Amino acid sequence: MTPRAVLFSALLLGILTGVPQAGFSAGPEDTLLMFVGEPLDVLSIASRREESAARAPAVAQVITRDMMETQAVHTLAQALAQTPGFYMAEREWGSQPYLRGIPDSVLFLYDTVPLLSDMTKSVHPIDEELSLAPVKRIEIIRGPGSVLWGPDAFAGIVNIVPLTGKDLNGVETGVYYGGPGEVRGCHINAGYDAGAWDGFLSLIGREDEPDDRSANLVGFWGHDRETPLPPEERFGHDRADRPQFFELVGNLNLRDWVTLSGRYSDYTRPYSISDKDEDLVWLESRSTPVSYLKLEAKKDLDSASAMRFTGYYSAIRSENEVIDLESTSGERTYYGELIYDRNFMSGKGLLTTGAAWRRKQVVDAPIWGSYLPDYLGEENETFLPEITEEDYRTELWSLFSQYSHKIGKAELLLGVRSDQQNAYRDSLSYNTGVVWSPVREWTAKAFYGSAYRTPFANQLFEDGKPDPEEINTVSLEVAWQPSRRAEIRLCGFVNHIAEHVIADPYAGLSRPNRQKIKGLEIEGRIVPIEGLTLSANLTAMDNSGSDETYHYNDYSFIRPDGSIEKHYTDIFYPYDIGSDTLANLMAKWEPSERITLFCRLSCFSSRLQVCPRCGTEKSISGAWLVDTGLTLRDVVMQGLDLQLLVWNLTDREYSAPGSYSAIDAEPFSAKLLLQMEW
Repeated sequence: MTPRAVLFSALLLGILTGVPQAGFSAGPEDTLLMFVGEPLDVLSIASRREESAARAPAVAQVITRDMMETQAVHTLAQALAQTPGFYMAEREWGSQPYLRGIPDSVLFLYDTVPLLSDMTKSVHPIDEELSLAPVKRIEIIRGPGSVLWGPDAFAGIVNIVPLTGKDLNGVETGVYYGGPGEVRGCHINAGYDAGAWDGFLSLIGREDEPDDRSANLVGFWGHDRETPLPPEERFGHDRADRPQFFELVGNLNLRDWVTLSGRYSDYTRPYSISDKDEDLVWLESRSTPVSYLKLEAKKDLDSASAMRFTGYYSAIRSENEVIDLESTSGERTYYGELIYDRNFMSGKGLLTTGAAWRRKQVVDAPIWGSYLPDYLGEENETFLPEITEEDYRTELWSLFSQYSHKIGKAELLLGVRSDQQNAYRDSLSYNTGVVWSPVREWTAKAFYGSAYRTPFANQLFEDGKPDPEEINTVSLEVAWQPSRRAEIRLCGFVNHIAEHVIADPYAGLSRPNRQKIKGLEIEGRIVPIEGLTLSANLTAMDNSGSDETYHYNDYSFIRPDGSIEKHYTDIFYPYDIGSDTLANLMAKWEPSERITLFCRLSCFSSRLQVCPRCGTEKSISGAWLVDTGLTLRDVVMQGLDLQLLVWNLTDREYSAPGSYSAIDAEPFSAKLLLQMEW
């Protein structure tokens, strides 16, 4: 270990030798009731313990199961799009999340197990790949969270919390059907609560709408994989198959001592993609079985301290097809973590400290060294894109500690984490902040934190031992809640990003640069009359920094001696902030306990269509969209619920930036859901 890590270890040991005080509690804090009989939303990722989102030491938010069921939400991407700071960019393969102006910057967790792969940062299971049917709540933190969650908790964290047997003691079944494209799916949730133990199991299957665009480029690599097919053999006619999804989720809990949980998800998503002129259209497909098995255990050492262990094994098998080229890669992760909690001064101080180890084994990661569209034209009869498959292993050792202390009506926070990594530069993450509530109605939060992002797979092979991308963020939030009927929150933030690198979908990396993003998030809620809730949020951002610089091989030629000579050039293009202005206006009306009506008006500003290797850049206009939902409970019989969801009711035809050209955005669509609880 480095001297810095040794010093940090000594600091941890010194803290652990302190005298414990009585009154330790590992459960939800006593302030979970702000108003009599009204429980606050519970959050567990800010301090690694359950607490109210309003008082948590983070800019935090919770999407409850009731909100998911009544607010025209069917996927995780749709749920996040209704919250401040999030922009969901539509791509050919699905949704790409932006948080506070940074693409691919969120650490997605399912029951605290990371969902993402180190092989690529641009694939996110936030559409039909992840069902909300077995989900209890969605926990959100906006801002770095690396101190407690390690690398990749960059611009924020989203944790999906599944149901347990204590949440559902019985059976719930559901089916849905929608269009266009005959979208359909079903699920069954089963839970059992035996008191001393409980269990939960969910099984989900879905079929989505196929990509209706026809492909004209149906072959390229040929049979020998050494030279491209002759131009006359490359063209034809083909269409994508229907995307299919399957998911299995389960957990078994023995009191609050031991929890065994797991998830298996498999999907096949074919889609079409085109070059910048849209003359060439080809098919691609991604099939990615993902699974994990996790064990958690907890032991109270005394009235003031407890020890917790978390260990999991996860596996990703990625099967990709590009035109007629098939490839398979895999990633296995082993993780172990030991956390020690201790209360001080009769509960005024709380220390969370621990150590973690993680090993990732990657097999046959595809490393593209060439820009695919440059090779597909009829004029190329000689060269194939440069693709290699690489195996590598990374190991991460971490020590971390976070301490919070209440002084009067304020709570102070200080945290630090040391990550020792064999594949890239070691990093030190830290956070500090204060939560101050001078009176019940007002809460102010101020935080400063840093985080690092794991390099792309091709960074490890192009740059040797690269410097990871780093972010430093300042967030200031003020909340006013005069009663249970009204509240408003304002949050300003500034992101400073260093060593920023992006990867083209098929080739090369941009050169590291710096960016500064500042923004304001405003959200409010009011209940003017009983049963009617009006809410709104607005996000506005601006960025400054150097342009992205792309050094790439623009053409190659064969020398007389048979060797290949490559020519390189630089191209510059703007930083992609996504949409710099986002807004949501929402209304929920419950005229009775059995009926809920929901309507959402959303808008986002224009976005840039940037194609680095195409040499093109243009602005694509924003859009105003309307989504609605109707929920009817106890229809015909007790426990039978009916829901109608409609998206883009205005049926406005608008475009979105694709990989190389503009694509048609999601059209008008609807789903009818029928759910029964037994």
